[in-house]
Amino acid sequence: MNPIFRSLLPAVLLVLPATIHSATAEATVARIGDRTISISEFEHRAGELLRSGYKHLDTLGMDARLQLLDGVIAQELLVLEGQQRGVGDDPVIAMDLARTERRALMNALYDSQALLGDYSSTEQELREYSVTAQYDSEVLSRHIVCDTEAEALTVLAALKAGTTFETLVATHSRRSIQDRFGPGGWVGWFRIGELYDELQEPLKTMTPGEIYPRPVKTSLGYHVFGLQARRPTSFEESLPFLRSQLRIQKRADDMERYVNGLRERYKVQPVEQGLVALAAIDAQDSSYAGPEQSLITWKGGRLSVADFMDLVREGRTQHPARMSAATLRKEVDNQAGGKIMMTEARKLGLDRLPHVARKTTERRQELYAKWLFMDQVRQHAQPDTSAATTRRFYDENLDLFTRTDGVVTDFGQVASGIRTLLVNQEETATMDRFIADLRQRHAGDIHVNRKALQKAVVQRPK
Repeated sequence: MNPIFRSLLPAVLLVLPATIHSATAEATVARIGDRTISISEFEHRAGELLRSGYKHLDTLGMDARLQLLDGVIAQELLVLEGQQRGVGDDPVIAMDLARTERRALMNALYDSQALLGDYSSTEQELREYSVTAQYDSEVLSRHIVCDTEAEALTVLAALKAGTTFETLVATHSRRSIQDRFGPGGWVGWFRIGELYDELQEPLKTMTPGEIYPRPVKTSLGYHVFGLQARRPTSFEESLPFLRSQLRIQKRADDMERYVNGLRERYKVQPVEQGLVALAAIDAQDSSYAGPEQSLITWKGGRLSVADFMDLVREGRTQHPARMSAATLRKEVDNQAGGKIMMTEARKLGLDRLPHVARKTTERRQELYAKWLFMDQVRQHAQPDTSAATTRRFYDENLDLFTRTDGVVTDFGQVASGIRTLLVNQEETATMDRFIADLRQRHAGDIHVNRKALQKAVVQRPK
């Protein structure tokens, strides 16, 4: 695979829509200032609310629709308040929203330009894929993963001298590996094609009961491992897995063809002098003070050394001093690739698609609401968690603490939970008061069209 955009592909193999005007005007359910909520937008957002905090609505008649619209209006008021307070200027929030937009645009670009094939598979294709991808057999093995090769060699020598595998796991294997696979180092049954590339050939050819004679390095560390057993997999039982994996592979192949074509169309060219300058930046430096240098150029744009260091400060990539020359070159390619893909997506008008715009506006609503919640709680919430209040809540709500056998749980066992509940109640009340204040301040800007609301088709999510 061409290194450009390599790290971008997996992202694809992974409630406030923007108003997009179509050729046919749609009736407006509500208006909040200059923001309008169409029937289709209300239907979508009502569905989202029914998934979360409005599950208590038994019927979806007019009263329920008014409650759901009330929730939508509250969301809009929070966004309006956040905009007026400049919440979007917060660097963390701004980067989060930019990342959300990039992901949505990238998905839309792949869906509309690259993923146009038929990704179903015949039985013959699946059988051939099972063999070529090495999913037709699986192994049971145990591993000690060391931090260094020297430590791994020490472990191998100890095994040869008769020390048990279990003892060495406890003293030498990385803690994350022990926590995941237990004290014996057993990793369970894995298809050979699912293993790290570096482990596939040894485990495919080893004799059961054998300890591999030298350490093998993967991204986890240095493996000392033994094979317990190997067996063929059942094709019939593996069918759902094989269909899923082959579909992913076919989609990845189409995406690779697309990005390679994009690279050719944009005439991407790395600039060796700039790459040398970037690699030479000291690990202690957070910016580039040298002469202007391009790292990579393409038709209509470029990425400079200074641009790359801006990305480092934003936390969107590692410092060049922490990467090998090959990794740094790939990362420069990937960063340039992201910019090219965003240019292409906007050129195609994908940023104006309702479902793409919705991703960013949904995230904006979520981030603004969290920011305002924390701000209000910090300033105004005054929960009373005193011993007297906690005890009174317990005494007045004994039914909450009575077990099915009629025994009442002792106060001492639930006091901490009651205090947490009292804090949550006060925080919720604080936010309710804040939203009520927003409604009062903006009462003249809120207009509801009950006739249009009646036409909305509100369905409970399945």
